[in-house]
Amino acid sequence: MVYYCYDLPAIAPYARGREERPVGITLFFFILAPLCLIWATRPTRLLQLLLVFGIFEAAAAVTVGGLGIAPNTLPAITFVGYVGLQLILGARYPGLARTWSLAFPLVLVSVWAMSMSWLAPRLFEGRAYVWPQKSTPPFVITALSPETANLNQNLYLFLNIVTFVLVSFYMTRSRVSSLSILQAYLVSLLLAFAFGVWEFFAHIAHVPFPSATVYSNPGWSILTDQTIGSLPRVNATFSEPSSFGGYMAAGAFCSGWLILNRYPGMLVKWAFFLSVSGVLLSTSATGIVSLGAGMIIVTLLALTTHTRRFLPVIKKLAVPMAIGSFFFLVLTSVLLPSFFSNIGAVFDTVVNKQNSDSYTERSSTDLDSLHAAIDTFGMGVGWGNNRSSSLIPGLLATIGLPGMLGLVWFGARIFLQVVRLQPTDENNDDVLLVRGSSAALIGYLIPACLSAPTITAITFYVLLALLVGGITRAKTTHMGHHVNIETVLS
Repeated sequence: MVYYCYDLPAIAPYARGREERPVGITLFFFILAPLCLIWATRPTRLLQLLLVFGIFEAAAAVTVGGLGIAPNTLPAITFVGYVGLQLILGARYPGLARTWSLAFPLVLVSVWAMSMSWLAPRLFEGRAYVWPQKSTPPFVITALSPETANLNQNLYLFLNIVTFVLVSFYMTRSRVSSLSILQAYLVSLLLAFAFGVWEFFAHIAHVPFPSATVYSNPGWSILTDQTIGSLPRVNATFSEPSSFGGYMAAGAFCSGWLILNRYPGMLVKWAFFLSVSGVLLSTSATGIVSLGAGMIIVTLLALTTHTRRFLPVIKKLAVPMAIGSFFFLVLTSVLLPSFFSNIGAVFDTVVNKQNSDSYTERSSTDLDSLHAAIDTFGMGVGWGNNRSSSLIPGLLATIGLPGMLGLVWFGARIFLQVVRLQPTDENNDDVLLVRGSSAALIGYLIPACLSAPTITAITFYVLLALLVGGITRAKTTHMGHHVNIETVLS
């Protein structure tokens, strides 16, 4: 077994033509493995670690051939091991029944997805045509057939769902500081923006950037040499600019919604400002359109059902944000004289996206995914057997109509629980947790529906677990008692 660590000094953009090794470890392993051991019995710390290192989606802690294990997989596995062992040894969560009833539809859909990944290729072999998850040039659509290429996708899904369920259970503990976990997500936004600025200056000023470490996952196609006019597009720690823009858009949804709900402190305000700046820095049409959708939603709410609550906050923040934006534009135009012409190019890219070759190609791929769902009589081709360009056609192709109905069932139950949550105490930590995590999830889903084949990031499932656990905590507190835990390990 060969162990190695990628070199830190490197100049962006990063070239993918490196030598593949059978097994290796990177700098992230040396950082995270000791921390996971130190905090192995402190699940809250592990969740904070998972969220902070969730921004390194294009990196790997361990590589095995052409596959890479994401850095935040290490704290996720440690968390699952510890909480799972508690349950085996007799730990009892009084909020388990309510939490399980909310989580069950998604678990059922996941079981269906993993079962069909094995059954569908055998039931519909040669009948449907799919775009493989991984292939080599020339990239062509192929007939559905049994293979093992989807095994890693099923393993990721299994880990994500187990993490989701156990985090949901853990969050029902009254002693868990729920907002400290959400704050770790806000910190990750600041860190992602810092890496984005670092990479930007690596492009324009040739500042050394740790590309070989940040983009160390051989399972991703890394796109770091894209430009719009003379303006370089920024990936930060993600595989492509649209992924970076989507992540920052979700952060803007979360932090912006928390601000409107009077979340205290400067961290959330900095997270919002830098998240919006990160979307613009990425020049991602997906991220910019998502931000626009968020602004429309907030405006409608401020003018209709939430007028008394939102308008005072918006008026209070409007002047500081306008002044800050003005100085930001002046400073940027001085440092980058061609800034406004490049912004015009970005605007044209967003407006004329439907006329681009990439849009035509993505639409064709999504149409093929819909045909795959039809050719399997709505049952789907199975998880990991097809790759689309956007979320809805991808889900229809892989989990079919039964899986989609299960997701609608799950989403409707969560939505009704959130809507019915109307406590008198606006500063209730559990209510703020529900509002922040739900806004972040909406911010994840909008970009995914535009240009992501699926959502595999553990961060998404942890945020979903925070939402489910937060609902249980808020409902239990509203009933007049807290959820406690009796554990044989206490």
